[in-house]
Amino acid sequence: MTGFSQSRSFIGGAISTVASPLRNSFAEVSCRSPVTPRRPRPSTREETTTRPHNLHVNTEDARYGTYTSSTYLTTPHTFSAVSPNKRSSIYSSKRLSDGELSSATLVSPSQHIAFPLTPQFKVSSSDGKLGTFSAINIILGKTVGVGIYSIPSSIFNSVGSVGASLLLWITGSVISFCGLAVYLDLGTAIPRSGGERVYLERIFKKPRMLATCMFMSYVVLLGFSTPNCIVLGEYVMYALEIEVNRWNVRAVAVWVITVICVIHARYQKVGLRIINVLGVGKMLILVVVIISGIAGALMRVGSASSPLTQRRLNGGLGSFDFLEEDLPRLSTAQQNFSNLFAGSSIQPYDYATALLKILYCFRGYSTANQVLSEVRNPIPTLRLAAPIALSLVSIGYILANLSYFLVVSKEDFRSSGVVIAGHFFKNIFGEVIGENVLPLFIIISAFGNIAATSFAQARVNQELGKDGLLPFSSFFAGKNRWDSPTPGLLLHWLVSVLVIVVPPPGEIYNFLVDIGGYPVSVISVSISLGLLYLQNSPQENWQSPFCAKKIYTVIFAASNCLLLVLPWIKPREGKGDGRFPYFAYPATALAILGSGVLYWCWWAVVRPKVFGGEKSWLNGHDRRRGHRRGASDEAMPMIRHGSEEVERDVYEQDEVEETPVEENGMRKRAPCGCPLRHGTGVS
Repeated sequence: MTGFSQSRSFIGGAISTVASPLRNSFAEVSCRSPVTPRRPRPSTREETTTRPHNLHVNTEDARYGTYTSSTYLTTPHTFSAVSPNKRSSIYSSKRLSDGELSSATLVSPSQHIAFPLTPQFKVSSSDGKLGTFSAINIILGKTVGVGIYSIPSSIFNSVGSVGASLLLWITGSVISFCGLAVYLDLGTAIPRSGGERVYLERIFKKPRMLATCMFMSYVVLLGFSTPNCIVLGEYVMYALEIEVNRWNVRAVAVWVITVICVIHARYQKVGLRIINVLGVGKMLILVVVIISGIAGALMRVGSASSPLTQRRLNGGLGSFDFLEEDLPRLSTAQQNFSNLFAGSSIQPYDYATALLKILYCFRGYSTANQVLSEVRNPIPTLRLAAPIALSLVSIGYILANLSYFLVVSKEDFRSSGVVIAGHFFKNIFGEVIGENVLPLFIIISAFGNIAATSFAQARVNQELGKDGLLPFSSFFAGKNRWDSPTPGLLLHWLVSVLVIVVPPPGEIYNFLVDIGGYPVSVISVSISLGLLYLQNSPQENWQSPFCAKKIYTVIFAASNCLLLVLPWIKPREGKGDGRFPYFAYPATALAILGSGVLYWCWWAVVRPKVFGGEKSWLNGHDRRRGHRRGASDEAMPMIRHGSEEVERDVYEQDEVEETPVEENGMRKRAPCGCPLRHGTGVS
């Protein structure tokens, strides 16, 4: 078929993308599999016509289907046909006369019908605050934090060898690319802020909103910036040569999250500039680490013949506590890479815990999905920005770990804790620079991560408020006079501060990383298996501008399933990270998700009975004369296409706006509980 083109593949063909926009035409990309052919269902009318837009819609379904369950989160089929002048034309329900209507909406590929794949949410090329560059930087800002500078020592301590550590980082990168394919498929089909919450609502329709409430418990209770704040505080103390105690690190952490939230609340443009500048700065810092590691290996850091060693012996870069004859003849790089897999662990628990930490460092690749309503041209922007950002992160992470092992000895890895980067810089640049100046790079990286996390998290909280899920939803759904989601920022600040202040002193960082990573695997399994269901179920009519290959989806689901099971296998010592029992973090994570179930029971069952209100959306979801929705309900053209070239060819196209909202910012809902659409005639 003419009128569209294929785009490039990247990272060795790990993820394939398809680019659409040719002038005056729509792209057609099919997610159909050989086992789920699209065929027209028998029409209720005997006659047929030869017009190219010979598609049929049930008028009663079309009239009421605009606010029922699946419609507001499904990919509709706006009807397009090729006109005699070979220009695409879209025919709305107004255009089709009564004589051309029936319940059949699925057509054979042999018919000359094009299905534009833009979802029903309004997509405008002029709206939004984030362009491609900003989208890349917000992903980099959320992904690249202090993890790459603090977690490598924990990974090494878990698996026990250099080779196993590097292999796990490569494995984490591959799994992340497979996950990115899943998120691109879902995000381009439903370009709306909220991320996983929106996808879970689309996949798990019954019990209504249960999956959403479970996700809400995770994102509210575990969507904090605490780990980065804590490490930032520790590096501040490390740079100032102040002894770390319980309260000085926490005081710095509280101050940092407070400043960032105030900036996002009062000075939105300044906050976005910080994210953009620090996003670029953090990648430059990674480049400095990589180059420094290679230079250190070439100068034979750690050996007696190293120029750096000779300068230290002469007092130029500090001093050693031992004599020259006690120094090893081999450099640190030679020692670490002489036997890559010596000392490797054989415990599945160790590898599962280490891989969870690595995926925690990668999990920011879905950040753009959480703020798509803030992005200009969200579909092409997401398809371009996310792969570029994840490619940069993957290459940077693997090379940074390689650089650490070129310069830092195994003994330092075992004892350094979260300040492994401090040892790295000290071994190369000496004590003065390494301990006092270069840790500022880590502080800058952490600050950028906290800024990006707060920006995205506040908007997820706001979306939950708009849908009436949070307590005091009308408050959290609102904005301040500077048009920023201040209530959402306040919730994020409150949870982060509580997690910083309340826990007892100890090895809290690794534990927070573990409990933050485990629910991510639960959600990843849910949405990946759900995507497989959507792609292979004809009744779902799933269409997406980016079709994730099944092999990527299966790899993503299978790897996360292993990460859910392996932490429950008791290790030989019977202990997990630090002083916590091995089952502490998976049990805590599941308890937090379980609290979402309890909240759903109150929100959906108890509250309507005690305080009154409709609950019909819990069963049936449509109160019209026992009507059960069919596939034709989901095919209503409910979109304003963002391309100006296309819009000039669209005539008599219904322009349906996003869900109407009340004055307090909350979305209006139909009696069945679903968000309303303009033009439904329902109030």
